[in-house]
Amino acid sequence: MSINEKVSPQQKIERYRQRQAAASYEAMIQKTGSNCVLVNLPDGTLATVELSQQSLLEALKYFEGLVYGEYSRAESEELIIKLYSSNLTKHGDKLTEAGNAFMNDLIKQTVMMAKEQGLGGEQTIH
Repeated sequence: MSINEKVSPQQKIERYRQRQAAASYEAMIQKTGSNCVLVNLPDGTLATVELSQQSLLEALKYFEGLVYGEYSRAESEELIIKLYSSNLTKHGDKLTEAGNAFMNDLIKQTVMMAKEQGLGGEQTIH
């Protein structure tokens, strides 16, 4: 891509989504030494969840779909870009504190949806 080519909002979102999923996955590996995390659910139960970078990307895409369902395309793109950029450090390779909280909540929401759909016990969320 040359300097004169403008980056579309969708390209920015894709770039931020990739970086955020990668940063979240790397942080999880560094923290736990594995791709499994424990999630405290609102009903007091704990769920062990095996995550992949791809599953994090899919969770982010699901979140984006919810935003697009609530706002116009232009508003959605602006909101998603602002959120994703604030979730990453200046260099885009690590999550900020807010980004870490966002990803933890997104993982928790994904697990709760899977549980509501009848998945129980240890699960790999795809």
